[in-house]
Amino acid sequence: MKDGFCWRHFFGNAARFRERLICSYTGNFESDIFSLTMSQERLLRELCLRTAPESEGISLKSLADCLGLSSSAVSVMVEALVRKKVLERRASAADRRQVLIRLSDGAWKCLDLYDEGFNRFFAGFSPEEHAVIEKIARRLAAAADDFDNKQKTTGETRKGENE
Repeated sequence: MKDGFCWRHFFGNAARFRERLICSYTGNFESDIFSLTMSQERLLRELCLRTAPESEGISLKSLADCLGLSSSAVSVMVEALVRKKVLERRASAADRRQVLIRLSDGAWKCLDLYDEGFNRFFAGFSPEEHAVIEKIARRLAAAADDFDNKQKTTGETRKGENE
């Protein structure tokens, strides 16, 4: 294969799969959850990694620190996602003055649908193929983390990061 073709094919098929999951999801939530910027999707990934459906959430400052962005930039993204009903703000049970950010119940439901879709998609793969896919996914995640860490240490920012 030509250099780069494999990755364009891989990510193109991933986008196709995402679109099919979107089409199979019905309800008003659909148009909101799937019209996200890359920065908003990155914020949601961090929340998914750091919280659980039953958790109170995470502070705006902690979320900003995880993303390597200013609190004001994250606040703008959070506000947009709250309007879309993807995120919720809640007062902390321990300190009512502190506001925590968490995924909405609808967002968690959507993620469950994604999981079901991925499980159906990969059901026909052998255990060996699952292992290869998992290994590649972990390497892609590590490469993305390395890329992000390099940007943090060099001070570079990505275009559109403050959307």
